[in-house]
Amino acid sequence: MELGTQIVVSEKLKPLVKARSVAQLIEHRSYRLSHALEEALFRHADVLSEGGMRAPAAGQSTYFGSTMISIDLRKLGRFAHGTDDAALQRALLQTIDGSVRVRLRAMRMARAEAARRVHRRTLGTALCEIRMRMSGVHLHIDVDLEVPLGVSSRSVRPGR
Repeated sequence: MELGTQIVVSEKLKPLVKARSVAQLIEHRSYRLSHALEEALFRHADVLSEGGMRAPAAGQSTYFGSTMISIDLRKLGRFAHGTDDAALQRALLQTIDGSVRVRLRAMRMARAEAARRVHRRTLGTALCEIRMRMSGVHLHIDVDLEVPLGVSSRSVRPGR
């Protein structure tokens, strides 16, 4: 091909296609925990916690712990109606697992356990991992916690 030569394509272009917007209605069925059910869950919770402080030779002391919150759904009284049904248990577990309030309360319980175990130490920002599962008619919420000790904005005073 020489410089300055033009190639002319004599192909007819197709007309523009009109886009139609179709309104779609998508069904999304979801559940939400009532405050009463949330209160009942934690009122009947059994809490088991373990953990301890690790202080590396030249590093920051850190508390590592695990807290298991177990709830026997039969103790929930009027809220436990039908909890022996597998489909209802799955829906309940999914709803509880997706509840920010339940997760926050579980983290606060685990942090309170850490504060009780390492009293008189300033707790830093906690890193948490939360898992929830059903075992028969028992709901288990497992919280693994890692908290640096002595690191907090409250522990740093201006001018020091």
